[in-house]
Amino acid sequence: MAQDKGAYFEIVPVQLQKQELRMTLYVHQVTTGPERNQQVVVDRSNPSFGLIAANDWTVFDGFGSGANLVGNAQGMHMLGSMTQTSWCIFFDLVFKNGRFAGSTLKLLGSFGPDAGEWAVVGGTGEFTLAQGVIAFKKVQDGNGMNIRELKFRVFYTPIKA
Repeated sequence: MAQDKGAYFEIVPVQLQKQELRMTLYVHQVTTGPERNQQVVVDRSNPSFGLIAANDWTVFDGFGSGANLVGNAQGMHMLGSMTQTSWCIFFDLVFKNGRFAGSTLKLLGSFGPDAGEWAVVGGTGEFTLAQGVIAFKKVQDGNGMNIRELKFRVFYTPIKA
């Protein structure tokens, strides 16, 4: 294959090796109390359409008390429907501990009361060129804390510097 060169660019053919990641994590959304990990930044009432909250939810590798902190889901969610409780969400899953420490996944989607999917639209570090889907379901709801199980299926291309 020929290379394409210009004054300020070079296009070079490459072969990329994709990998697939399958994992299960648990995100903790704490809405009240001293451990709260989200904050309303734009309040609305009657209707609450347009309400925006910033989140820094904790993410663990298991459901029980022995689970390890993996990272944080840092971003925002907005009540984006006038007719139902459906939140538009966008955040970075920032890995802070374990195998993927220093890497991120960029997630977009919506979530309602119990279950759904989020799109993986990018990543950094280990997850360069990531794309995929995360299926989630609420596994605990109460006392100001929601826990969602996240089942990942992510394709990515690790690029060595």
